[in-house]
Amino acid sequence: MTESRTAGVSSRRRGWRRFAGNLLLAGAGLLASLLVCELVLRLLGVSYTVLVWTDPIRGVAHIPGAKSRRIEINSDGWRGPEVALERPPGTYRIALLGDSYIEAFEVPFEETVGEVIERRLSNLRGSPVEVLNFGQGGSGTTQELLTLQHEVWKYSPDLVLLGVTTGNDISDNHRGLKRSDYVPYHVFRDGKLVVDSSFLQSKGYRSRAAGTRRWSGVVQHSRLAQLVNRVRHLARKEERQQRNARDTPGVEVGMRDEVQLPPTTPEWQEAWRVTEGVLRLMRDECRSKGTPFAIVTLTRGIQVTPDREKKERFMRQLGVKDLHYPERRLADFGKREGIPVLNLAPPMAEEAERRRVYFHAYRDSLGIGHWSTEGHRVAGDLIASWLARATPELTAR
Repeated sequence: MTESRTAGVSSRRRGWRRFAGNLLLAGAGLLASLLVCELVLRLLGVSYTVLVWTDPIRGVAHIPGAKSRRIEINSDGWRGPEVALERPPGTYRIALLGDSYIEAFEVPFEETVGEVIERRLSNLRGSPVEVLNFGQGGSGTTQELLTLQHEVWKYSPDLVLLGVTTGNDISDNHRGLKRSDYVPYHVFRDGKLVVDSSFLQSKGYRSRAAGTRRWSGVVQHSRLAQLVNRVRHLARKEERQQRNARDTPGVEVGMRDEVQLPPTTPEWQEAWRVTEGVLRLMRDECRSKGTPFAIVTLTRGIQVTPDREKKERFMRQLGVKDLHYPERRLADFGKREGIPVLNLAPPMAEEAERRRVYFHAYRDSLGIGHWSTEGHRVAGDLIASWLARATPELTAR
């Protein structure tokens, strides 16, 4: 019996050793495969650097110091080179706020609208102008106000300029229309506009926070991890775009056609009410600092397409005579509230038709997506000329 037990124990030990050895061999093989994949991706130059993570104030933010082949995030978390907190002597400094149109990952930094404004306005004024890019993709007016309050003032700007993407900023200010639970929203409570920070407890924010903070270091340095993250991101993006296209069909993914009409539903009425309320808060915030505040309404592709037939067909389908309802509403709002407003869509539409040029482009598709290099140039020229000529009180400091 004893010898039989001893033999059984020895047999089991040999079995476990074989199993452990096979497991180690499999692990070594897997590790070698991963290292080969990592090497191949590096040799091929494949890189998908992660530039954004979660933020407890704004929901999302750039990762300070993150860099890709084309994009550089400075140490304070904004696109572009390092910026001194103290304004250079004799320099007029503009804080430019907005969403992905201002962030402009699609073009080199020197071709972004902010850089165009900086160069053009410097020439018009005959003195140095500095435009700081506080653009954050996916942000609405609530997040832009929070950026102003928590990030901008330490740079002591002479002017705060807000770019409003009318095609989605209004809807981004309403939880039910944006359908994202991982960012903050302003809401009215007892007649007062306050920030709802319940997003911090949402499933969307907590899952993103756990993932991005835990794995950001790995993804920053591993090309294989970047590829896996990219595939996951694209799958989520495609699913989101398909859902949006199904729920709110239109000519441009990510843009809401309903904003071209006076609001008739409670959701859109509240979205406009909140948007205008947040804009008042931004105005008051700037007044409290003695800093001028101005708004520029940006464009969407269908508004400035040179294809007049396509535009007219879209207007007939929507039942409108033009595509400038949000621009007119914000201009009237600005007049009532003492906020200078420039609407880019009308002059850019005229120039697009005159020159037969598209100012929006997405990969190989003309007329949709973000601004092309030419779109940034034309928009920047118009904004700089407006700041220098139409509103001299803004740049008189």
